[in-house]
Order: sequence, then structure tokens, then C-alpha cells
Amino acid sequence: MLLFAAITFSDSNQELFLALNLGGHVFGDRVWANLTMLGDGAVALALVLPCIKRTPDRFWAALIAAVIATAYVQLIKHALPIPRPLALLESDAFFHSGPPHRTGAFPSGHAAAAFALAGIWVMGLRGYVVLRLMLLLLAVLVSLSRVMVGVHWPLDLLGGMLGGWLAAWCGLILSSRFGWTTCSLWGLASGLVLLVIAAALLFSQHIGFPEVMPLQRGVGIVCLLWGGWELLQTPFQLPMRRRAREE
Repeated sequence: MLLFAAITFSDSNQELFLALNLGGHVFGDRVWANLTMLGDGAVALALVLPCIKRTPDRFWAALIAAVIATAYVQLIKHALPIPRPLALLESDAFFHSGPPHRTGAFPSGHAAAAFALAGIWVMGLRGYVVLRLMLLLLAVLVSLSRVMVGVHWPLDLLGGMLGGWLAAWCGLILSSRFGWTTCSLWGLASGLVLLVIAAALLFSQHIGFPEVMPLQRGVGIVCLLWGGWELLQTPFQLPMRRRAREE
């Protein structure tokens, strides 16, 4: 929030975008493309699948956070149709890769997804300081990748980060309060939907970066196999009324 205020009042959003975008490709364009892939909504949902049995509280917290973050991003995007860099700057003035988005800049959906998912573990874990710091750093890099590929302003990232973090906080509070289990039909249905999403990552090119397909398929395979195993190990139960009727 302090960074958001500083950039807004100094009117340095465009200047900072150009500085980051033009100077941030020391590690190569492919690195940023793969990082931006990790902030895709489908990828973020698939990454939730492996914790369906081991940590059901964080499983539900992540799904709740996904709903809240999506609503946050879409409502603001429609209320504030802010143009993206391609709509305001000459295409040869900065680096751009991937789909040529021109509208719906604020906030960044990728930043919201990255911070919602990372926030579940950063705020939900106790101890594991190094792991939590690494997840937070990864979420920052995923968010920053949206500037590096030329589709978002710095303020878009900060708005997405804030929304994703708040969504994770709400998800953790609600899942803790209601104490939902994944051994229910709702858990089974949610797991099956996420399995379909993970399977779709093996062939879908919706992200628009052909160079990320190897990593995207790798994430899909790992989530599909790991999540499928977790589903098989989960003792799903029928509703009490149906069970009584059958007995």
C-alpha cells in the first residue's frame, strides 16, 4: 500500500514500467515467460490439488481465496477499464511478449493468483521461515513477470498483490471457522474438477506463450498424478440420509 501510494503521488507508474521492462531481461525472456505461466488461474488451481487429503483446511482456504480473488479482479477491471501499455506506448518502446492485451490493466489477475496461493501457505504455516520467504519471493517474481512481458503497469501488480493477499487471509479465516472436510461429496466434486483442470494443462495453449508448454505440461503431470493419488487415498463418505436409506 505504501508503494502504491508512492508511485501514484510521484506519477512514476509509466517511468517505472519502462525501467523495469527494459532492464529486467538479464536472465532471458524465457525465464519471465515461465514465471508468468505460474500466475495463470488454471495453473494456480491445479497446484491446489495435491493438498486435498494432507491439508484439507488449506485446500478449502485456497478455493475460497480463488473465488474472492477472481471476483476482486473482475469487478475492478470492469469498473475501471484502464488501458495497458500496448494501448498507450509505441510497441517498439518496450519489450512485449505473448497475447497483445490492450485493456483491463488494473489489477493484475496473475499477481492476485500468485499472492492468493502463496498467502495461504505463508500465513497458514507455522515455522518453516525459509520456505515461507521463498514462496513470498516466488509470488513477487511471478507478479513482476507481468511487467517484464509488457502487459501490466507496476500499479497493476501492487493492486493484484493486495487483492490476492486479502483473499488468502479471508480464505484461511473462513476455512478455519467452518472446519470443512474434503472427505465429502463436495470434496470429491472439487477434486475431480481440479483433476480436469490439471489434465487440460497438458495440451491447452490458452496462456499464449508457446515456450512455456514444457513447464506447463510438467506442472499438469505432477498435479494430475499427485492429486489423483491423494484423491484415491481420501476416504470419501456418502451423505447420512442416503447411507441410512441404503442400510
